[in-house]
Amino acid sequence: MDAPRLLVLIFILLILFASPDTQTPSPSQRRELDHLVIQERHDLDLLGHSWYGDLNVEEEKWINVTGSRKQDGYAWHLLDEVQERARQQANTVLEAWHRATENEQDLIEDESIKSLNTTAPKTSKVQDVPLYQNVTGFVHGRWVRSKIGNGVKVPLLNLTALNPGVSYTTEKYTRNVTAWEGNLRIRLDEKQSKILVLEDTSVREITAELTLEDGTSNGHHWEMTLHGVHYPQNGSLLLTTTGQRFAGIFALPHFTLSEEAFRLARQLLNTTLDEAIKVQESASETNAFSPWSSSPQSTSDMLFPTPHCEYIMYLQQHPVETRFADVKSIETELVDPTGRLDISSPPLKMSALVFSPDCGFVLESKGPPDFPPQHGQHLQGPKLETYVRSGRRFILAYAVVVCAEIWLLQRQMREASTPSTRSRISFYTVGMMAMGDGFLCMCFLVASIMLDATFLPLVATAFLAFLSVSFFGMKFLMDIWTVQGPERDERRRQQERRRAPADLAAMASVPTPDPAIRTAGADTLPLPVTAGRPASVNVPLAINQQLQDTTAAGGQTANNSQPATQTTPENTARRELSALYTRFYFVLVVLLFLTLYSLTWPSALGTIYIRTLTVSYLSFFIPQIHRNIMRNCRKALQWRFVVGQSILRMLPVAYIYLNPDNVFFVETNSNWVIAVFGWSWFQVWILVSQELFGPRFFVPKACSTWIPAAYDYHPILREEDEESGASFPIGFTQAATSSPDMATASSSSSNTPGLKKGEGAGKGKKSFDCAICMQSLEVPVVPRDAESRNAGTSTAGMGVGMKDLVFGRRAYMVTPCRHIFHSVCLEGWMRYRLQCPICRDNLPPL
Repeated sequence: MDAPRLLVLIFILLILFASPDTQTPSPSQRRELDHLVIQERHDLDLLGHSWYGDLNVEEEKWINVTGSRKQDGYAWHLLDEVQERARQQANTVLEAWHRATENEQDLIEDESIKSLNTTAPKTSKVQDVPLYQNVTGFVHGRWVRSKIGNGVKVPLLNLTALNPGVSYTTEKYTRNVTAWEGNLRIRLDEKQSKILVLEDTSVREITAELTLEDGTSNGHHWEMTLHGVHYPQNGSLLLTTTGQRFAGIFALPHFTLSEEAFRLARQLLNTTLDEAIKVQESASETNAFSPWSSSPQSTSDMLFPTPHCEYIMYLQQHPVETRFADVKSIETELVDPTGRLDISSPPLKMSALVFSPDCGFVLESKGPPDFPPQHGQHLQGPKLETYVRSGRRFILAYAVVVCAEIWLLQRQMREASTPSTRSRISFYTVGMMAMGDGFLCMCFLVASIMLDATFLPLVATAFLAFLSVSFFGMKFLMDIWTVQGPERDERRRQQERRRAPADLAAMASVPTPDPAIRTAGADTLPLPVTAGRPASVNVPLAINQQLQDTTAAGGQTANNSQPATQTTPENTARRELSALYTRFYFVLVVLLFLTLYSLTWPSALGTIYIRTLTVSYLSFFIPQIHRNIMRNCRKALQWRFVVGQSILRMLPVAYIYLNPDNVFFVETNSNWVIAVFGWSWFQVWILVSQELFGPRFFVPKACSTWIPAAYDYHPILREEDEESGASFPIGFTQAATSSPDMATASSSSSNTPGLKKGEGAGKGKKSFDCAICMQSLEVPVVPRDAESRNAGTSTAGMGVGMKDLVFGRRAYMVTPCRHIFHSVCLEGWMRYRLQCPICRDNLPPL
């Protein structure tokens, strides 16, 4: 499959994944919807004729809605304690603000400060509290188990009596919190909500998406939708889940903290619930779920129904911490920004109290006054407008990072423009970088489908990442793959040669069957004419590849007459590249769907997966280190590319785990960032050490069996090897007089007393000619004297020190054909050709 077809397939899969289900409703679904509407009408009628205090366990008062009846067995005896605790939280928050405001007013004496402080209340203690009137946004924090309900027996419910028409697959409850502490995240939404305004007060409907994480070792987390009311004047919110076993939205006014709050909530819900039921009745598409269901997007409850805990949640907004601007101006600037720099948006801060009437537990947000501030600050987070602004900034910053990555990749591609330099680079190192960019590109595309507010920045950044992958990364991968093709073929032939003796041994071990007893002379008679002939065995001919290439380059026309179906190197390369494209994008799609599916895993397992994926992604230099060892290559990549890519690809990790206000709501973890940074820079340190001390300096001798033999271009030269010619360069006795510099060097050497011909100016050095730059080259040589050679660092006895032997030999390179050159000259030559400049013999790669 070629690349365009694969891209079309990926696009179709993304559309199918994000498209809603539009199946035609069946008659059974219509009946289920009619039954649901009848039940909702009944519950709404009961709400309209109920009064505050109708749900009172002590007085044996109950309301006839699902979950609020006596026979249902819910833990309503805890409701009074829960309501009293919610009142205490609200009073504590407001009283603390009033005390702080009064102390502030006593301290303000300067007229200039008085003119700036426009939010100090002077009369009303409720109406002037600086609270957000629209709390659409995100809050998150820690929760702890409340003292309320400790020691209370968990209610034993009759699921068949509560919901006779449903047979549950298990009796184990989901959303059942068993830990003592965990994480809590709430997304509040009242942008499209309806508001009821009376004389001096108001109430508005609100929706919240609650994510509750269990702090146990399993790390389960549950997501649910709650509906309720918001009282903007005092910042109180009351929300509840609704399901088949609990008509929470229809009983919500009975959970309020005062009669006035009950009256407002009942009046608002009578209007909004009636309108929603009318929409259900007139809708052309049926939906068996209630509009107020706690899991409206989950079809598993219909296919495999399981009981789950219901929730009632009390939220109390904390006063906004601002001194120089009123809350109304802040909200106006957020909705309709004018660019005022003197107005900033303080975060939302709330206290939470969560009560489960059927599972019998109570949770509280962790914070003062019960806990010190360093242990918890209740629930905090940005408003929606601030969150969108932060998300756009993050996306644009990452776009800059992608542009910098593209620039570094272009410079590296320009540097590695020859087959020699491309053969040094690890294919998997570049492939892992391209895989990471492609994965982020697809993540941005999926996010752009779901997030309308940041559609343009997401699509633009996704395009840059796609550009980095398809136009630069894949091109570089194709170039490296093509250059390293002969190397792969050679490894394949070596594997076949290693398997050949084993195959012959296996054939030899097969026992020879006994000859059949036939008529005399039957084995020597020829076969009849009608007998089938044995199939001919094609014996492969060993053809010299170099001779074949030379013949092809010499203009032979025999290949022009070959059949079209014959395999050619061009067809093989094209087929390999097509397979490369297919594997690359297939792995990307599998990785994307696996990551999306991991969002439903327990938090502990999801964290392990994300961190494993992060470490694997940031290990892109490990294949390059391995290739340096196998090829005995000191340096393959530019240090600008190595350091730049390491820093740029670590920036998103640092933002997520070091910034407490990151857009992913991930808890900060500096230890994890230090570990990942250390791992990334450890790879860089290995690459630097391979260039300085050799690519195999850290490989133990016990592991040298799996490393192929490599040639050392920087041998230590010894005078005792001069006669044997083991590694001593050729032509050191030839005087270099072809250039003025060499003539000067020669004349100076002849005037030096005791200096032999061919030696340098110092004892223990010899002079050679570099055939590339035509300049002289002085190299340190170990003398024949064994005592001087064993003296180590004694420069007086050897004429050359250990420093010259270790670092001086980096200045020259000796080829296997015993020709010597400057290291810079030969490395520059080998960037283009792996042949000796003098004798044209093949050279091992660097």
